[in-house]
Amino acid sequence: MSDKYIAIQNKAEKYFNEGYNCCESVVLAVCDHVGMDKEMPLKISTPFGSGMSKNASNCGALSAAFVAMGMTKGRSSNEEPRDPSYVPSDIIFNKFKEKYHTVSCGDITGLDLRNPEVMAQNKERLHKEICGPIVRQVTDWILVELEK
Repeated sequence: MSDKYIAIQNKAEKYFNEGYNCCESVVLAVCDHVGMDKEMPLKISTPFGSGMSKNASNCGALSAAFVAMGMTKGRSSNEEPRDPSYVPSDIIFNKFKEKYHTVSCGDITGLDLRNPEVMAQNKERLHKEICGPIVRQVTDWILVELEK
């Protein structure tokens, strides 16, 4: 892993610790990395946090990989192929599932994401032990795919 990747992972984690959700944090760091305006990608990524709006579904950091691949490798017209964004998204999806044995935020955290007390009690642990490391890992996988 290069120093450049570590700096971008640090940036993603910093965004996460500043109050952006997992998806937003990864997307913002990728925007910074590729020099893209952040306003619209940030808005698009907001509802993907907390397992898709606190539904304990797909991990927001993993969803960020799909947003990032769309931003950087997505189509500009229906005449362009989908594979430039599909292939790296699929690679990241499979790495994620292999490493974490699920793509579900609820399974990974084991928490009721709709319970503010539970979330507040577990915030530090989530940031340091679970979600923060996942934000860093997914950011790394995105960077690897962007370099291809």
